[in-house]
Amino acid sequence: MPSWLDELVTKTSKIIYAQWASLGANVTVGPTRNAVVDPEALVVATCAFGRYDARIFDEGLDWLILNHRLLKPWRLKRIARLLSPEVQRTLGAVLDFVRREEGRDLFPGVIEESRQALGMVGEESLFFNEARLFETASRTPDPVFAGWKLLRGEPRTRRHSEVPDTTNGANLMIRLRKYYGTGAKGDVVTYLLTAGAGSGRRIARRLFYNQGSVYPVLEDLVDAAVVEKQGGRGSALYWIKDPRAIARSLGIEEEFPVFFVWGEAFRALYRVAEELRAQTDSSAGSFLEKERSRELIAKVVTELRDSGGPLAGLTMPDIGVENLPGALEQVIFEALDTLDKFST
Repeated sequence: MPSWLDELVTKTSKIIYAQWASLGANVTVGPTRNAVVDPEALVVATCAFGRYDARIFDEGLDWLILNHRLLKPWRLKRIARLLSPEVQRTLGAVLDFVRREEGRDLFPGVIEESRQALGMVGEESLFFNEARLFETASRTPDPVFAGWKLLRGEPRTRRHSEVPDTTNGANLMIRLRKYYGTGAKGDVVTYLLTAGAGSGRRIARRLFYNQGSVYPVLEDLVDAAVVEKQGGRGSALYWIKDPRAIARSLGIEEEFPVFFVWGEAFRALYRVAEELRAQTDSSAGSFLEKERSRELIAKVVTELRDSGGPLAGLTMPDIGVENLPGALEQVIFEALDTLDKFST
């Protein structure tokens, strides 16, 4: 296993911890303040990277029990699909556990879709560093997670989480969802205020909505003179002419945070982590391995660029054969340093 996998996971986990701190989870790190936190992307990322860190996994679970009403189920499904069946299965187990704790039916569509992944995965330890505990039958698995073929002990959900602090600019998405109510409007206005202009198609894709849900919202905002529009249906560009005036009307005085498409960013980081974890031959360096590395770098750079913000201009490294060993590491840590700068 390449030695820098641990560093990749550590740096990504630092970002995840800071975002949970912003949302009110009981963690001992400072909160994100300079980048918009996407709550659904954070839950999915925790289902992926939390398997390396039981503490953040259970703190996220604790937060969900208190704050699950803040989430949009369809976004959870769409972002989880980006990563892998393993992540979908883990998300299903997490939501199933929250459903049991609450004693009522929650996230039915997400859980049922996640069950489709069970046929693609085998039984294993939830946490990668605890496999031997269950191989030797030294612990009793939690029944909910065991039902998803994930072996772990009883989760530590201490009910120490709080509701998100909406005075923190990083929680702008949560704040505007509360202001505009259910539906797409809060997320669309968040995007226009922090990411700038976009077509209906682009905004829908970057927010993980159907275009049919976003278009009427944009037209309503145009009718209300909140948003400007240029062009006809299908090719129109939408933007807020005076973002600060709109922000003041919403009671927002602080500077806007940076908008990242966190679903894309976490997908790229997870893709690399899974590839590195799967490498068991430390002498890997065959032509096939190098070809796989070349393809991986191209995918990862595209996904990181698609996450927007300062990553939109991420440089494609030299991926000639002689440079492959360090090219992937170079681009990943350049991206992580950028994400960390705005997240912690």
